[in-house]
Amino acid sequence: MRIVRGKSSWVRCAHAGIVSLLSLFMLAIYVSAPAAALQPITVTPETGHIEITTLGEAYEGRGDSLTVDTVAGGDGVSGRMSVKAVTAGTNPNWIVFALTNPTDKAVELWLTADRYTLSGSGIVWPDLDARRIEAVTPSIGFVPSRINSDRADVFALTLEPGQTITYVAELSSERFARVHLWKPLDYEVRFRERQLFNGIMLGLSVLTALFLTVIFAANHKLIFPAAALFSWCVLAYLCVDFGFFHKIFNMKPEDNAVYRAAAESAMAASLVMFLYAFLRLGLTHGLIRMLLVVWILAQLSLIAVAAIDPRLAATFARFSFLLIGGVGGLATLYLAIRGQDRAMHLLPPWILFLVWIFLTGVTLTGRLSGDIFVSALIGGLVLILLLIGFVVTQFAFRSLEPLAGLTPTDSQLRAIAVDGARSAVWEWSSRRDEIKTGDIVEMALGLNPGEFANIKVEEFLQHVHTADRERFRLSLWSVQERAGGKIRSDFRMRHMDGSYRWFELEAAAVETGDRRAVRCVGLMRDNTETKMAKERLLKDAVHCKLTGLPNRELLIDRLASAVLRAKSGETIRPTIFFIDIDKFKRINDSLGYGVGDSLLLNVSRRLQRHIGPHDTLARIGGDQFAILFIDQQDARELAGLAERVRLSLRAPMRIAGQEVVLTGSLGIAIFDGGETEHGDLLKEAEIAMYRAKRTGNDRIEIFRPEMRGEPNERDLMEATLRRAVEKDQVKVYYQPIVHLPTEQLAGFEALARLEHPKLGLISPGAFISIAEESDLIVALGSRVLNAAAAAAAVWQKELPRLEDELFVSVNVSSRQVLKPQLVQEVRHLVGRSVLAKGTLRLEITESLAMENPEHAIEILAQIQDAGVKLALDDFGTGYSSLAYLQRLPFDTIKLDRELIKAADGGEEAASAIVRAMVALSHELGKDVVAEGIENADDVVFLRAVGCEYGQGYFYGEPMSERDVIELLRIIRKSERKLQTHGFFKTKQRRNRKKPKNENSDATPDGNVPVAADRAASDTASASNRNGAGPAGAGAMAAGGT
Repeated sequence: MRIVRGKSSWVRCAHAGIVSLLSLFMLAIYVSAPAAALQPITVTPETGHIEITTLGEAYEGRGDSLTVDTVAGGDGVSGRMSVKAVTAGTNPNWIVFALTNPTDKAVELWLTADRYTLSGSGIVWPDLDARRIEAVTPSIGFVPSRINSDRADVFALTLEPGQTITYVAELSSERFARVHLWKPLDYEVRFRERQLFNGIMLGLSVLTALFLTVIFAANHKLIFPAAALFSWCVLAYLCVDFGFFHKIFNMKPEDNAVYRAAAESAMAASLVMFLYAFLRLGLTHGLIRMLLVVWILAQLSLIAVAAIDPRLAATFARFSFLLIGGVGGLATLYLAIRGQDRAMHLLPPWILFLVWIFLTGVTLTGRLSGDIFVSALIGGLVLILLLIGFVVTQFAFRSLEPLAGLTPTDSQLRAIAVDGARSAVWEWSSRRDEIKTGDIVEMALGLNPGEFANIKVEEFLQHVHTADRERFRLSLWSVQERAGGKIRSDFRMRHMDGSYRWFELEAAAVETGDRRAVRCVGLMRDNTETKMAKERLLKDAVHCKLTGLPNRELLIDRLASAVLRAKSGETIRPTIFFIDIDKFKRINDSLGYGVGDSLLLNVSRRLQRHIGPHDTLARIGGDQFAILFIDQQDARELAGLAERVRLSLRAPMRIAGQEVVLTGSLGIAIFDGGETEHGDLLKEAEIAMYRAKRTGNDRIEIFRPEMRGEPNERDLMEATLRRAVEKDQVKVYYQPIVHLPTEQLAGFEALARLEHPKLGLISPGAFISIAEESDLIVALGSRVLNAAAAAAAVWQKELPRLEDELFVSVNVSSRQVLKPQLVQEVRHLVGRSVLAKGTLRLEITESLAMENPEHAIEILAQIQDAGVKLALDDFGTGYSSLAYLQRLPFDTIKLDRELIKAADGGEEAASAIVRAMVALSHELGKDVVAEGIENADDVVFLRAVGCEYGQGYFYGEPMSERDVIELLRIIRKSERKLQTHGFFKTKQRRNRKKPKNENSDATPDGNVPVAADRAASDTASASNRNGAGPAGAGAMAAGGT
């Protein structure tokens, strides 16, 4: 199409002078160059369709009139024609074309221009829907008549045989519309074919919208109304595009522009809402949720804008499709990568949607034209709608969907909580007499899946323990009789292997009002481990962990029952045998705690041979046992029984390749009716036992009343200990602990000593057991703990360090750990002291931690939270469980001195055990402290296996607080002297400066200490005053540097 643009009058006036000067030159060009005349379009009766947009001439800016030359007819004569605009004063666009009919028949054609077509309508300020041709004026003949059509402007043209006519068409729109010539019959056929295609697209859209709406009626998930809304918006757009909307609602075709802009805006808004609901974008960050809500509101506001300015609303709506496609694609891809099931299903339709957006944009710009491209885009839109409908339908009946890390709903949280608690949903219907449980119960019992899906009550009871069946029946019957209520029951169910597991049921009746149709719903969980733990705790509370025998508390309880029966007139006479193993502590120290435990087990088995079914054997203390006899009444029989017990203890035992012979001292007390307290009989037997010990080991004594006035070693020690605690005669001594890799002083272990005015210092072994039995251990332990914490604070000021401050380690007895006041005391102590964090350490013995591991885990965790480190003492001497070792919150493992002694003695098995224990501790992330280091070989071995810390007589005996301060001052002086010489001087150079005869202070690994000679000698003298050897003193001095 040749477009001719006119100029305004003022421009022509401005150039008038130039035109007059160049008139001759322009005339010459005009004469020499051929004129570009309008060429006629040949039409015949067989012509079906011609697009004349590019075959005519277009004019713009010519005002309200146009004058053109007509095309010459058959006679070769041409003329001029002038056409006025329908509305005066306007400035329309014009199209001029010429038709010629060379045949001898008249030709009738329709001139058409679609009111709206997607191709070339534009993105910015688009051309939506308007009249395209205002009028058509021929050069000769009758004016073409307009044919009524709401889809296009149609004019009927008639050409007689041999006639050539020039037509001038006045356009109504700003853009040049595509103008076509159609044979009337072909135009009608094309219209019917398009209507058929439009009907199919509308039918698919209607079915999809109705289907999604009906699904929402059955399943009230938010995704269904969101998808249905998008379907209805697509349907509304298609109705406008196909020309059905104004027919349905009896509106003017001129209003289609408003409806089209509103439909496009609604379709974009509904698509954003669908993404928001389907991908659960409302569960994301609050800022993102707020931005999405604002976006949806902005899209909805475009619908209102469409009524005011359709082209403005359509511009924003078409740009928003590009934004929706990009943002929606990124969100879908991100959630699909995170594993969200919905996003992975939506990804393929969204990729197709992005392709559709690209092709639609190309078509809107006019780069793709033709009905085939427009129909393909409409079909693609309907296809996307169908795919979204299929994707949404897959989630119609899913009860739980993966959330890919997003915040779950309340119902999903409850379902996850039930599964996480390993609980099964339990249902009972009285009408059907059926019970239904989940697969968790089936797995717990080793049954096949589905066996408990729907099972009769009697069949369910066949799996219940016979002792629990009747109680379970009564629970169901009670709920049915009351037509409501709750069920709370514990019962056992048989496993496939024949064992029984405990289950806990908590259920409530659903109110129905009909007793014959009672229904209960609740949770059923396997609580076998909880039951066993409770039973174990109850047993551990009254039984010895090592031997399994009753302890003192249980013995006194049974003794009280026996005394009450005897006083009530029954013919029984309770008798107590109190047995103490002679010199057991010496055997324990020489052979080790492991051998000692084995001996105690053998002793308990031997004693059990002498008791009857109604008698009780109990372990009272470390090496003390007691037997309560009920049936024995004859004095001779009791004397013979006591002798047999004594002789059974003397029988040799072979333990760890050694033959051991034990003896025991026996005290016997017989009930005579005079005891006022239940425990008096046990005390009398204990008094008799101590009388037997004083007169010599391996003896038997029967209690007599006059024995009460005799001195009792235990009572004397308890009185001495009580006075010592009251008068502050308990002193705390400190044994050095060294960091083995660097030989640096790391800290001290606090050890209690009883300072007696006559007996001197008394070791803990002589009074700790008495303190625990008399409850003095709490006051004693508190005294040692406070003194050690105060001393450590002074050490850290005396020898400050940037890191690895000196620590103090304090032993805690079993009675202290079991007291709830210990945690509170530790918290107060840490809070008011100036100790560096982690430098106060509490040592718990292995046997104590294993006596009640569940309780120990709870208490130790509270202590550790207070900022105190924990050490497991005497590791390797008891029967600790590795499973509990992993769970117990210890920071340090202390290897028992007997293991180190055995390894130093050349025992390969002991060395292997030490290596394994160190490796195991490191795997668990715990440091290792070795006790009982007595020579340099021990140090070399422990360094080789990776042990971090060590203590023993090689590094120094326990020393008083004053000696510790003196030692720290010497170390500090050594450090200052070393800093004077410089830290960066190599060890070889320093060694060459020392005389050959000054290597007596060498460290155990053969290296000369870094400290100056004087510092080493001062340290040695200070250590010798406290009983430490010179080798150990030199090592500490070097380590202090």
